[in-house]
Formats: sequence, C-alpha cells, structure tokens
Amino acid sequence: MNGLRDRYMKQAPNEVPAEIANNPNYFPYFKDCIGMIDGTHVDAVLPSNLAAHFRGRKGKYYLCDAGYTTMPGFISSYRGVRYHLKEHTGRTPKNRKELFNLRHSSLRLKIECTFGILKNRFKIISAKPNYPFPTQVDIVLACTVLHNFIAIEDPDDDILNKNVEIDEDNREVTNEDDSSVVDYTQTRTQRKDQDERNEWKELRDQIAWVMWVDYCAKYNGGNTMESGLA
Repeated sequence: MNGLRDRYMKQAPNEVPAEIANNPNYFPYFKDCIGMIDGTHVDAVLPSNLAAHFRGRKGKYYLCDAGYTTMPGFISSYRGVRYHLKEHTGRTPKNRKELFNLRHSSLRLKIECTFGILKNRFKIISAKPNYPFPTQVDIVLACTVLHNFIAIEDPDDDILNKNVEIDEDNREVTNEDDSSVVDYTQTRTQRKDQDERNEWKELRDQIAWVMWVDYCAKYNGGNTMESGLA
C-alpha cells in the first residue's frame, strides 16, 4: 500500500498554495506558508533522533495549532486570545492578535476537516499508538493513500460528502507559556533555541501588524487603535 504513496500523496510544494495566493485575507500575509499542520488528530511517539526531520524548510513555514510552539518552520496562533470571531459583523477583532488568530484558524480549518474525514473512515487513526514508530507512520500513510484513492475514484463517496463537526477548544490560555506544547528542539542549546524562537515570534508579530493595518484601512477608516491587548 505504501508503495503507492508517491502516486496518491504529494509533499507540500515550496510555493504559495492557491488557497492563500487567491484570497486577499491570506495573501500576502502568509506568502511563505507552504501548508497547515494540526497536531491533535494523530497521536505519535517520536524518537529524539528523528526530530530534525520534522522541522520546517529554511525560509518557509507551516501554520500549526496551539499544540505547537512558534519556532523555526512553525507559526502557531497567539495563546490566550479569544476565538469565534467574525471579520465584519458581530464579534469582530479588536486588535492585531485577534485578527491574526481568526485568519490563522480559518486556514487551519481545512486540515482539521481533512483529518476529521480521515478519522471517520479509519478508526485506527484515533487510537493511541501501540506500535513501533515506523509502523505508526506506515498506518497513517496507508490510510491516507486509501483515502486519496477513494477521493479520486469516487468523489460521491458518502464519507467524503458528510459534514464534519470540528470540536473547537473554547478554553483560553492566559499566557505564552510553552511548557505544555510540542517542542522538537531539545538537542539544541537553550540560548540558540530561544533566540530563534524569538525571531519567529517577531515574524508573527510583523505579519499580524501588517494584517491589522490593512484591515483597519478597509473597515475602520484607517484607525488602528486596539483594545484587549495585555
């Protein structure tokens, strides 16, 4: 089954996905994003000697959920910032962080829905892994190959067209404490690790600010005053 993966699975290209390039809410802010990662759907136990293989490519990054920390190759949402906002009506964003999280979350929703469908079809993916790590990888790959084959050969498949309920987490984290999130940098020096994390957090801040300025120019008459920031 895994011998078919090159035919039915593709690595994220080193270019802007069409979903980002063609949407003014995402482009040019996420112009260096090459994909989305959600770390809550498929549990895995990762040996430390394989950690380097899971870091992002130089100059590009993945958007990831709050289960990850912002670090080289990965940009997560701001922690402790409310969700369930709308762009234009009702609970609209009050500051750059809320706007960033809103758009970050709407992009990641695509991968959440994809994994939701995958889990509905293959219940083994929802189970805690009791196999060696290479076997864990093979299981996910085999299920993904089958899923993609079905999507190509039978687009009217019931599971593919079933609405997937995403269980969003309503809890708010009160600070940027990274002690409970995934961190693949244990083998690096603490100083270098922290310096690189700070660089990527600064990049996130820059993206959020440019996004906020453009948003305010379009909807707030150019007034960039913010509220609710700690």
